[in-house]
Amino acid sequence: MVQTATTRYLYRLLPGAVSSPEGAGTERESIAMPFTLQTFTLTLGGGGSPMAAGDYTVTWAHPINGAVVITVNSDGTKTFAQGIAEFVASTAASAMANLLYGTVTSGTVATFVAKDPNTDLAVPTTAVPGADTLTAAETVAPAAPDLRMGVFYVYGTPQVANGAVIGTPRGCRLAALPTGTTGIGDLRGIVSRVVNQTTLSGDFIDSTTFDRYRAGQVAPGLLRGEVACVVDPASGTIDALTDAVYVVIAAGTYSVLGSIADAADGTNTIRLDNTTPVRARVVETEETLTLGAYTGRCVKLKINQTN
Repeated sequence: MVQTATTRYLYRLLPGAVSSPEGAGTERESIAMPFTLQTFTLTLGGGGSPMAAGDYTVTWAHPINGAVVITVNSDGTKTFAQGIAEFVASTAASAMANLLYGTVTSGTVATFVAKDPNTDLAVPTTAVPGADTLTAAETVAPAAPDLRMGVFYVYGTPQVANGAVIGTPRGCRLAALPTGTTGIGDLRGIVSRVVNQTTLSGDFIDSTTFDRYRAGQVAPGLLRGEVACVVDPASGTIDALTDAVYVVIAAGTYSVLGSIADAADGTNTIRLDNTTPVRARVVETEETLTLGAYTGRCVKLKINQTN
């Protein structure tokens, strides 16, 4: 991707933009965007062990060459468990299939887990000789939610499975939006904006949506310093001198999880400006961004959450 100028920088405030007019003192951590990995199972059974003589095939959809065919040949003496073990070994040995999925075997069932958080392929097709069955099924659908810049986040739970994505890149903590059970101690910081646009998605400067990070991407999270935060559309205008800071942790009066508002909404919000030490306070008047079909509000906060 070629680095491109964006009209967003004509604005004084941008969601996630970090500033520290008082000098050094900002504290950041590396976070990765949330994801759920796609998972398939492959089950061998049917007519009764041993496997019938002939070729058993699994045809995987592939985003580059269209299909990858994995074949196991039976001489009529192999058990179902041996056949599944061969499918796992052959998939691992395939230069194309191994790029997509990590594998593990358990008896007559093989599990295939996506190695990339943005993988979403069709269920593979199978063919068998005789009365045996080779059944492929998607057991976990992929989920790759975006995390927008300028919202508060909590720690998520990395998906660890069978040689696929283990933890997150370079030891980053997986981030997630707050939930209705979030306590004040669970909030970490605000999803911040990187300077180098080449690390962002191709539609970063699209004028119809908010700026965000894709699933699995690494981004900075600001724990201490000054940062522009998203204001919920239903919030009143936030005043730098008098307003409290409420973080939205569940839908109700407000709809943007992780954004801030100027008034409480029962258990759907957490107040941050009245704790010791002060966790967040407004330091500038809010601003409204209007870029094409996208309109959003943001305000600068001073936050004080430390490791």
